[in-house]
Amino acid sequence: MRPEAMGLERAAEAMLRTLGAGRLSLLLPQPATASTQSGLGLSTPLVNEVEMEPVLLQATVSGKSLLAIATHCTVQKALRSAGANSNDDLATKQTLETAMLRAQGIDYRITAVTMKRFGGAELIYELEIEE
Repeated sequence: MRPEAMGLERAAEAMLRTLGAGRLSLLLPQPATASTQSGLGLSTPLVNEVEMEPVLLQATVSGKSLLAIATHCTVQKALRSAGANSNDDLATKQTLETAMLRAQGIDYRITAVTMKRFGGAELIYELEIEE
């Protein structure tokens, strides 16, 4: 990451913290092989739960869903710690679209992923989430 982008990243994190960003859990599905124990899908699917911080939750204009806003590095760090493929923006987007977020004990499914660019660098992920 370019030094200018690193400065933008730190500024974005500071902005999110100032606006009241907190900690959420990213729930990534783990590949599971079928066995006699799993049967017809009666067992709970395995997920890898990693914490992301800072993440800001905001209501959308329609009020029907929420936005989880996080910096690029926050998302990449969470995906790396979970062992997920996050080599490029497309892989990251696909991984996030199959994941869920847990905030204050409520699980949300990620319905849309938008990358915001500032100063020529990927800076902010907006994750639209629904209960």
